[in-house]
Amino acid sequence: MKLLFVNNSLINLNNKNINKVGGIEHCNFELAQGLSRLGHEVTLVSKIKNKQKVNNITNLPFNYLTLIENNNLYDIVVSSNYSQVFKFKQKSIKVLWMHNELQIEKSLRKKEFLPIIFHRPHVVFVSNYLKELTTSFYPFKSKTIIPNGCSELFLNNKRNKNIKPIFIWTVKRDMGLDEIIDIWCQIIFKKLPLAELHVHGLNVPKKQKINIDYDKFNIKFFGVVSRDFLANKYKYSTAMLHPGYDETFCISALEALASGLPVITFNRTALAERVVNNVNGYVVKTFEDMAAKAINLVANKSQLTKLSNNASKSSKKFCWNNIALTWNKYLNNLKLI
Repeated sequence: MKLLFVNNSLINLNNKNINKVGGIEHCNFELAQGLSRLGHEVTLVSKIKNKQKVNNITNLPFNYLTLIENNNLYDIVVSSNYSQVFKFKQKSIKVLWMHNELQIEKSLRKKEFLPIIFHRPHVVFVSNYLKELTTSFYPFKSKTIIPNGCSELFLNNKRNKNIKPIFIWTVKRDMGLDEIIDIWCQIIFKKLPLAELHVHGLNVPKKQKINIDYDKFNIKFFGVVSRDFLANKYKYSTAMLHPGYDETFCISALEALASGLPVITFNRTALAERVVNNVNGYVVKTFEDMAAKAINLVANKSQLTKLSNNASKSSKKFCWNNIALTWNKYLNNLKLI
């Protein structure tokens, strides 16, 4: 089949630092490669300036969409979070790949509402949580759940024998970070004075809600880093602390689990579909419980080893080759409808 994937942001296939791109961009890149290996002719459209071609994947500038109006160049168009692409008059089967919540108010403001109403695309949700969260008012032709995959960079990541008392935060939003820092200073650091909290995705707040000497409490901010950087750090860290707010899939937690890094979280959002209590991490009820589990993992090496081994094993099914096979079956079935 001839497939067109549309991503309303930048995917630079010629960039050697491809592992620095965001989650949605990375998913488009990985799935495009997987479907290409299965024999499909795959084209990507993203916000680049010039045409690119890497590994049989053609990546075209966004204005290409205006050139294919009234043409039937593609069997299926798959667009990530961007329904406006469907206003172009292709005869192709239309699929909206939903990675994030699309509230009615937001869809109206971003002009996503009318294309969904008029063109009634099929929709693929990345989690059951996102499917349940999405209003049934949208008249999708069909609804399907296909989880995102995980990069081989993390699936092949090997844990070091010597694990350090380092705990990881990777969320680019600060919701829950104040509480994490509070339990760190009040509970975890007092019990584990050599432990470190590494915050990725955020820089040191300019206006600190909590007046803290971060260096004194071994709290380190790294800002946005590459997946290679994280993969290397996951090898020797103890666990990820992740409240799980607003997570419609949480690929960062999947990447951590694939690397053998247990995740300590709450039983909320799509993270509840990734973390199983006392199997590949801990599901807790309070931040204080989170602190207690973190301390326990440093003291109980056998428990840490068990959770770590289970985390990496349970993630193997999310390799992109498997996800591509699921998409392949789904797309072939769409042709039969």
